[in-house]
Amino acid sequence: MKAPAHPFTIHVIEATYVVQHVAAPRPSIWVRAWPYLAQDLTRARYGLVQSGRVARFVIAALFHLIVRVGLGVVRSIRLVNYVSIRLLGFVFITIPLFLMGLFFLFATIAFAWGLIEALSRGLSHLPHP
Repeated sequence: MKAPAHPFTIHVIEATYVVQHVAAPRPSIWVRAWPYLAQDLTRARYGLVQSGRVARFVIAALFHLIVRVGLGVVRSIRLVNYVSIRLLGFVFITIPLFLMGLFFLFATIAFAWGLIEALSRGLSHLPHP
């Protein structure tokens, strides 16, 4: 609210306007032994709304945590399966294929060595050992 132009200026403001928009109702400084039921319900409403929001947030956070833990478990199981399948594929497919290829290479070299030696001896007219 603006300050008046002159300190002695009097502004007339309706009481309902002041209560609704300017001055918030302040709690009484005296402790009441028997408060009115309507006031208790009015005061409890805001607290219940806030506690409801907090409870909803806590429940949503717990479900979010449970879902994330479940997703983490599923991802870890998928990772273990992926690694084990790759390892089994390497051990039972790649290594045997490599060893068979190596054996085939050595056998080819041995047979080719014998053929080349036989051809060179035949062309050179040398006796067979």
